[in-house]
Amino acid sequence: MEEEKKITTKKELKQKAQEMKLEEKQRKLEEKQAIKEEKERRKNSFGRKVSNFFLLIILIIVLLLVGFYFGKQFLTEKEKELNDKKMSQTYQTAMVAFNEKDYKKALEILKSIDETYSKYSEVKNKINEIEQLYLNEYLLKADEYLKVSKYDKALEVLADIDEDLQDSELIENKRNEIKIALLKYEVSELVSNEEDILSILEYIVDFDSNNSIQIEDAKEELIAQYKSEFLLETRTLMQTDYSKAKNNIAQAKKILPNDKDIKKLEEELTSIEPTSVNLLSLKSNVTKGKLTVSNGDNKITSMDNNVEYDKYILKSASKSGNNHNSPYTIEFDLNKDYTELKGIICTQANDNGTKQLVFVPKVTFYDGDKVIYYTDNVTDSTFSVDVTGVEKLTIEFEGITTEDYFIANPELTPVK
Repeated sequence: MEEEKKITTKKELKQKAQEMKLEEKQRKLEEKQAIKEEKERRKNSFGRKVSNFFLLIILIIVLLLVGFYFGKQFLTEKEKELNDKKMSQTYQTAMVAFNEKDYKKALEILKSIDETYSKYSEVKNKINEIEQLYLNEYLLKADEYLKVSKYDKALEVLADIDEDLQDSELIENKRNEIKIALLKYEVSELVSNEEDILSILEYIVDFDSNNSIQIEDAKEELIAQYKSEFLLETRTLMQTDYSKAKNNIAQAKKILPNDKDIKKLEEELTSIEPTSVNLLSLKSNVTKGKLTVSNGDNKITSMDNNVEYDKYILKSASKSGNNHNSPYTIEFDLNKDYTELKGIICTQANDNGTKQLVFVPKVTFYDGDKVIYYTDNVTDSTFSVDVTGVEKLTIEFEGITTEDYFIANPELTPVK
C-alpha cells in the first residue's frame, strides 16, 4: 500500500511541475504580448506622431539643401564658363585697340575685365605694359617743354593724363622734377632782379611742395644756400647798421621761426653795442621846397669851421632875398627803431669866403605834427634830438637868407 501511495505522489508531483512550467510559459507569453501592446500604443500616440513629423520635415530640408548646394555649384560653374567666354572676347577687343596704338581705349576696355576672369593675371600684366606706353607719350611731350623752360606747359601736359593714372609713380616723379626746375628758375630770376635775400628765402619757403619729399629736399637745399648768405650779410650789417640788422633778423624769424642759426644770430646781435646809422641812408621824401640830399659824391664846406662834409641836407639860399619866409620840409621813416639823432647845423662857405646873413636859419624837428626839437638863430651848432618812439620824422628848414645852410653828418642811435 505504501508503495502505491508513493507512486501516486510522484505522479502528482510530476504533473504539478508540468503545470507550473505551462503556467510560467503562459505568463511570459502574456508579458511579451503586454510589452508589444504597450509599444504599439506608444507608437501610435500623438507625441510620437509629432516627433516623427518633425524628423520627416528635417530630413526633407536636409535633402533640399543638399540639392540646392549641388545645383548652385553647377550653376556657378556654368556662369563662370560664360563669364570667362565673355571676358575673353573683351580681352580680344582690347588687343585690337592696342594693335592700333589706341592705348587709352585699350586700357579702358582691359580695366572693365573682372578679377574673377581665369586669366586675369595676363590681363593685369597687359594693363601695366600699356600704361607704360600710354604714359611715355605724355612724359616725352612734357620733357620737350621742360627743356625749353616752359614749366607751366609741361605741367599742363601731365594734367591731361587720365585721372586713374595721375597717382602713377612715373607721373609723380616727373611732376616733381618739373616743379623743382620751376623753383630753381624762379629763384634765379629773383637773384637777377636783385631781390633781397629775405624775399628769396620767403619765396622758397612758401613754394608749394604738395607734400612731396623730393620737392621738400630741393627747398631745404636752397634755403640752406640763401640762409648762409643772409647770415654772412647780416653779421657784416651788425657792425654798420644795427637797426637794419635787427629788422632783418626779425623778418627772418617770421620766415624761418624754428631755425637754430637765426636764433643764434639774434643772440649775437644782443651781445654787441649798436653802431650809429646815417640818417640819409633811410627812406626819405621831400614834401615841400627844394632840398639837396647828399649821396656822398659832392662835398661842401662850413663857413665857420672850414670843415668839408659829404653827408648833408642842403637848403639853398632864397632867390627872393629877404622878402619872405620859405620853409622847406623832408620826411624820414624811422619806424620807432632809433633813440637819438645827432648832427651839426652849418652855413655853407661862398666863393669869396664871406657871409651876409639877413636871417639866421631855423630848423624844426617833428614827430608827425608834434614839435620835438628846434634850433633858432644858430649856425655851426651841434644838436641832439630824442627820437624814441618816432615813426616818421619831419625836418623843416626856415629862414630868409642870402646864404646856403645845411645839416651835416646826421647820425641816428639805434634801439638795442
